[in-house]
Amino acid sequence: MSFLSTKSFLSKVVLTHLLTLFGHFGFSQITQPDRFEVDSEGANFEVISAKNQGAFLVNTVLDIPKKEFSWQVFKLDTAFNLEWNRTYAVPQNQELLGKYYSNGKLYFLFRKNEVKNRNLELISFDQQTGQAESFVIRNYIPFVYFDFKVHNNAAVVGGYYNFRPIVILFNLQEGIPIVLPGLFEDRSELAQISMNKNATFDILLTGRNILKQTTLFLYTYNYEGVLVKKTDLKPEHKKELLFGRSKTLPDGKQIIAGVYGRSISTDYSRGVFMADVEREDEQSISYYNYADLKNFFNYMRAKREKRVLERIERRKIKQKRLRFNYRLLVHDLIPQGDHYILLGEAFYPKYKNVSGTYYGSGTIMWTTNNGILKNSRVFEGFKYTHAVVLGFDKEGKLLWDNSFEINDVLSQRLEQYVHASVSEDKIALLYVYEDFIRSKIISEDQVLEGKELTPVALKNKNDVVREGGTELMGIESWYNNVFYVYGTQKIQNPGVDNIPLQREVFFINKVIYK
Repeated sequence: MSFLSTKSFLSKVVLTHLLTLFGHFGFSQITQPDRFEVDSEGANFEVISAKNQGAFLVNTVLDIPKKEFSWQVFKLDTAFNLEWNRTYAVPQNQELLGKYYSNGKLYFLFRKNEVKNRNLELISFDQQTGQAESFVIRNYIPFVYFDFKVHNNAAVVGGYYNFRPIVILFNLQEGIPIVLPGLFEDRSELAQISMNKNATFDILLTGRNILKQTTLFLYTYNYEGVLVKKTDLKPEHKKELLFGRSKTLPDGKQIIAGVYGRSISTDYSRGVFMADVEREDEQSISYYNYADLKNFFNYMRAKREKRVLERIERRKIKQKRLRFNYRLLVHDLIPQGDHYILLGEAFYPKYKNVSGTYYGSGTIMWTTNNGILKNSRVFEGFKYTHAVVLGFDKEGKLLWDNSFEINDVLSQRLEQYVHASVSEDKIALLYVYEDFIRSKIISEDQVLEGKELTPVALKNKNDVVREGGTELMGIESWYNNVFYVYGTQKIQNPGVDNIPLQREVFFINKVIYK
């Protein structure tokens, strides 16, 4: 190890110990009371929340001689005690489409990879007993998978056929598949499949209306596949509704929140909207430009934020509006009493210029030998800047906004990094990066606890993570004020108390905020 890398490693160790020490003296709002470990060599683990009933640990194993996959499913309670484990063998010609937990059961959706057999297979595991049950969904359509949900003995599977949306409803008791009517429209995309508590489910689409505006279409069906209601959002002139999420309230009222922009040719948005769609003839859509939000630019450095806010004020004095363009990844609406929380993450694609030797075939060779030097832009990943949190009442009125800066995250795919846990009077926002849990606790537009870095707690007091030995795979909201963080670690130990000198583990840590 070089001097610089040693110095960096020691600095990191010192920082970790200092953060841990501060946590013991009460500065931190984050505690990690429980940890689960299992040997990670040759394993491919995934964690699926069962809310306050615990969690499922799923391991994928390939048996090469038998040409089949085995799915090992472990059920843990909230204290990480093992309740049961099951193994389910899947023929290699079957493809896993998705996993989903609902009403005490874990579901796996598979598809046959055969030209003559495109049937789907739904496997369920009961969380109490581990008993497995299989359902075959007859299918003849070679669709591209999007998402699936299961509720009240009904499975809803969405995808695309010939670039058009298609959704299949399957009754688990009767075994009859139904292709839902009314969705087979050109140039529209699936945005969301959501199950309601009133024996209905919603399909949300983005597409073009007769005025050639980009907007959202909400279809509500019952479990017989009958279209109960269709709602087309009617945006204002020069406002395109780019993406959204819907929520059916306990009284049956529906709301849709998302982002809007000016042009359909880009995924840049200029603000957020909230729509009350209780009745088709009495729509109410409220628009909130990013420049009108109180805390949207808090992620910037103080001097830059001040300059931006001063520009906004100067434009307002001249009765003009600054137009900010952001890419915003919007997540599901979260209830908080009679109000609703919209969480989104701002990002942008990041590129870098590279140079190499070009031979005319389109491939850059990494050599300085014969050839022509050429620069090329290479996609590095999606750079996240900050999370935006907005509170709405059920009429769609914006009550407050807040933000949470995201540092250093660069991802090859778009996925949710910041997760929120909502209680009656506060919201905890957490994400993980490198070896730390990064957190912020807010109450509406107030900050109760500023951004903190909490190291991932280890199992034993003498455990030390090897340099570069932590790979954090994510953090999820679990139940109440509890999260879990998971990943892999390479750990060293002096070998006391029969603990191995070195071990590689997959771990799950319970994370509680106060």
